[in-house]
Formats: sequence, C-alpha cells, structure tokens
Amino acid sequence: MIPHRKLLLVLLLAACPSLRASENKLDFATESSIPPPVIEAFKKSGSAEKYVFATQLNPFYIQADFNGDRRLDCAILVKHKSTGKLGIAIVHAGDNKVRVLGAGHGFGNGGDDFSWMDAWYAYAKGRVYRGADGSAPPRLKGDALMVIKTEAASSLIYWTGTQYKWYQQGD
Repeated sequence: MIPHRKLLLVLLLAACPSLRASENKLDFATESSIPPPVIEAFKKSGSAEKYVFATQLNPFYIQADFNGDRRLDCAILVKHKSTGKLGIAIVHAGDNKVRVLGAGHGFGNGGDDFSWMDAWYAYAKGRVYRGADGSAPPRLKGDALMVIKTEAASSLIYWTGTQYKWYQQGD
C-alpha cells in the first residue's frame, strides 16, 4: 500500500509532464558553474536535445588536457533524457563536438550505462602501469580519466589522437 503523500506525488507527476521535466534541470547555481564553452558545444551540436547534465558524483565535471593540445578540455556527467542511462560527455577546447561515452552508447567494459561509477578523477599524463588484463599499457597523448567503482574496479579513459579508448586498470 502506498502512503497518501507518495500517491499524491505519483498522481501529480503523471498529470503534469512539466514537473517531470524539472527533474532534469540543474539549479541555477550548479548550471552557472559549468564552463560556458561546454554549454555552447551542447547547444550547437544538438546534444542538449538528447542529454542533460548529471550531478551524481562530486565533482560532476573534470577539466584537464585530454587531447594533449595544452588547453583545458572538459569531461562532464550526462544522462540520456529518454533512457536515463548515465555517461560521460567530453568537449575539447575550441571544438563544438561532444563525444559521449556510455549514456546509451556502449564503451569498453563500462557498457552503455555508467551508473555503476562512484568516483573519478583526472589522471595526469605520464606513465600508465600494466592493467588487470596484462595487456601493454597505453602511451598517453594527454591527461586521462580514471573511472572507478570503489572496492571493485578502475579504468583509464584516454585519447588516442582520433578517439577515446578504455584501458582496464583493476578489477
């Protein structure tokens, strides 16, 4: 049996689509902290039609030089509007292209939904140690993203010069 308050909320959400849409909106202060070029890239590329910014992790975006051009790029958490699947969108400085990993697009061992991820950080360009599968580690062109399921697994997401790749670090 559903308590009366929960039932009322369910009925309100069903009757009023604009209330459901507000679940996908960031508050003004949070949205104001996103670098303007990222918001511009989302609008110009059409990505804003499919994805909303997500704030499940702190920080919800990371700036680093992912492609090695000595300018700050941005990786930001996103949620696919229709499926609710989480992922990472990466915008290179000076480029309006939005590269989405996860959020409905399969990527490495991360799959198409990164809701499993509970920590992440920028991994500075440098030596990468041999990972869980024993394959040769990548040589980084820029900084990478370390994506983590704490107490379970971690992986590097890095730029090859043409695309992002997955390198399993630990399981």
